[in-house]
Amino acid sequence: MKKQPPHIDTRFEQFVQELPEDYQQQAYEFKAFTRARKIRSPLQLLQLVMLYCGLDFSLRSCAGEVAHLQGYLSDTAVKRLAACVPWVKSLLSGVFGLHQVVDSGSLSFVIIDGSTVQEPGATETTYRLHIAIDLISLTLRQVEVSTDKIGESLDHYVLESGDVVLIDRGYNQPKSLVPLLTEVAILCCAITHTA
Repeated sequence: MKKQPPHIDTRFEQFVQELPEDYQQQAYEFKAFTRARKIRSPLQLLQLVMLYCGLDFSLRSCAGEVAHLQGYLSDTAVKRLAACVPWVKSLLSGVFGLHQVVDSGSLSFVIIDGSTVQEPGATETTYRLHIAIDLISLTLRQVEVSTDKIGESLDHYVLESGDVVLIDRGYNQPKSLVPLLTEVAILCCAITHTA
């Protein structure tokens, strides 16, 4: 039997092709990347950001991925990703052309999702986060923290006439969707995670 060549994941390389040409220079300008240490370049930093934010890896898993490629990196070092927020906002604005969007005041674009939080040492979900993000300004519009007993629902959010809302299938509940349909545009999207 002929041995198959190993599968090479090229999604990250394709993603980088869509970024503004000066994305590495922007990393320095926004002080997301100041000097090479364990993370040797803005490109490697961006890979780490995408593991954490894009693929939802834990801090420890991100550190493990970096260690697999180039040597030890502690999960506490990964916490420095907070410095990347202005850089990532700028990149997203460039990719989506958000700087060209003219706010007419008639529509607001909102992404809604939930997430879970575990306290240190817990074996199950401790809290649930309910988050709404303004897609144009890339800022938090609303955040609510509840117990793990409260599920995903649009009832957690204040939505207004003219809102265009992107949700995942966890929010596809007729009792909370139907009352909003006359004033709010809702786009339901099935999002799958691959690791």
